[in-house]
Amino acid sequence: MKNIKNKKPLFLISALLIAAGVGFTVAYNSNDATMSNQFSMAKYKVAYTEEFVSPDSWKPCDETTKTFVVTNEGTTPVHVRIKYEEYWRNKVDSEYLQPVKDGVQLTEIIFQNESDWQLKSDGYYYYKEPLPAGEATSSLFKAVKLNCNANFGKENICTKTANGTVCEKPADEYEGAKYHLKIIAETLQIGAGSFRDVMASQANPRDYYINFAKKAVVNDDVFVANGNGVNRYRENGVEVYYYRGEVTNNNVIWANLCWKIIRSTATGGTKMIYNGEPTTVNGARQCNAINNATYMNGTTYKFDDVSSNAIATVGYKQGIEISYESITPGATAFTFSNDVSRNGNTYTLDTSDGQSVTGTWSSQRLTSAVRYHYFCKNGATSCSNSQIGYIHDYTDENTIYYIPINGYDDIEAIKAASFTNDRDSDMKIRIESWFESKGLAAKEDDLEDAVFCNDREIALGAMKSKDSDASPDGIGAKTQFAASYRNTYLDENGNVSPSLDCSNSRDAFTKDVVNGNGQLRHKVGMITADEVILAGVPTAYRLNGEQYSDGSINNYLYTDSREWTMTPRVYEGWFAGLFVWTKETYLNGTYESRGVRPVVSLKADVTFISGTGEKTDPYIVE
Repeated sequence: MKNIKNKKPLFLISALLIAAGVGFTVAYNSNDATMSNQFSMAKYKVAYTEEFVSPDSWKPCDETTKTFVVTNEGTTPVHVRIKYEEYWRNKVDSEYLQPVKDGVQLTEIIFQNESDWQLKSDGYYYYKEPLPAGEATSSLFKAVKLNCNANFGKENICTKTANGTVCEKPADEYEGAKYHLKIIAETLQIGAGSFRDVMASQANPRDYYINFAKKAVVNDDVFVANGNGVNRYRENGVEVYYYRGEVTNNNVIWANLCWKIIRSTATGGTKMIYNGEPTTVNGARQCNAINNATYMNGTTYKFDDVSSNAIATVGYKQGIEISYESITPGATAFTFSNDVSRNGNTYTLDTSDGQSVTGTWSSQRLTSAVRYHYFCKNGATSCSNSQIGYIHDYTDENTIYYIPINGYDDIEAIKAASFTNDRDSDMKIRIESWFESKGLAAKEDDLEDAVFCNDREIALGAMKSKDSDASPDGIGAKTQFAASYRNTYLDENGNVSPSLDCSNSRDAFTKDVVNGNGQLRHKVGMITADEVILAGVPTAYRLNGEQYSDGSINNYLYTDSREWTMTPRVYEGWFAGLFVWTKETYLNGTYESRGVRPVVSLKADVTFISGTGEKTDPYIVE
């Protein structure tokens, strides 16, 4: 009996059988060492035992015992699979020989306990049940047999010569050849190689409470209301896990790039954000990049190169850019209406009872803000397409900021045109080009087609066309635009409510149309403001506009400058903007230059082969 222990999760044992009627011996190529623990939560150690006695000779029909078992010497169950390969090599020049000679398969592997194993299409025999701690598999192999019909000899060849008949036996290419039987056995600690299982094992209780408006802190290594660690959330009714606060064990090397795990997905995948290039320390790859070294190409970018004040520019893909205009109304009397009708190039305001008010801008501004948004710039109740407008900002008592309806039926048609996905944003183009430049397209099969959400939505009170108040007093919230207004900022009760759902299918960016809009060239996107809040970054302002004084640097996303999300925040009277973050989440205009960190999502069945998740010992995905 020979007992062999290895120090790597995947190992190889080679058995060398020397044939051709002269007996055989066996040799091994393996490490006689104990596997190091991969996780402190469970000891991971396996041993491999092989039974084989070398006969004095090996002849056709001889059957030699050959068994192989795997023993789990750790404290956690493991999965086991094995396969074998066999081949011959010539004694003279070590050329490979066919395992079939003269139409005969030279060897036969005799199995036992086959009901315990399942052969799958990848060529591996899988042990049907997880191997518990302290137990061993049955042996799939029983013996190796040299085929009874194998012929390693040659008949004499006789040749007539002047001196008589000369007979000789020619050499056989199999004479002295070596038969190789290679057994490949692989084990995987249950839960150890699965990112979701690791997160689940570390997660706080389901009734754990998070106040998303506050920074993440830790107290004597005990989880507190906003503490570090893995927490639980629900996405589309499925429990997911996310990292929050100053965690250090969510580092991954995939495709020879460093990433930080953000969270699991509803399909069991692992969403990760780019974190720079790995460094090599004492022969081991580590993830030590900080600040702008974690950014795409180590620099900053504008969301769009051309400054724009149109709603469309908050899109990851964008629609038609219809920009605001303004006039100084002075003492002109206008009719402000709740609705408008169109006949070709002529627009007529609804002036029926209760549907409009008339007067100067200074006298009717706050009344108009409640529900009367349409007006003709020439002061009439009917006007051409160049004169009709929709007021969207009531903050300036001297200026009317409006969106021209020119050529569209109404404000709803304007919004629909703005929200189409006609043109890639400059940000989308850069991220997908970076993905290709890093060779990640060749690794795309590792990635699930996760949703990257650019949820564009008009906030309550802003740009509503009929019977909708702009805001209680006609100023303020009406200028806000985006799904993030309801998700990431404080609501009317002072609560922050991040969401992992994507409300609008048009803004659920995916590569294929199965899960979303199918508008991505590659399976890569950006982090959302909601995921930033989950990570422990507080919002920058309270509901009443008062700035937080305790912005948090105690979270794994923190760098020393602002970084883009793909979550829209606002379309105001003069610019459009999305969320960024540093110590807090902020609003920035699309024309400002900020850090960019692409995001990908590994498939649920993509596992790691080593590592603890620390910067100096990241999870390694090969």
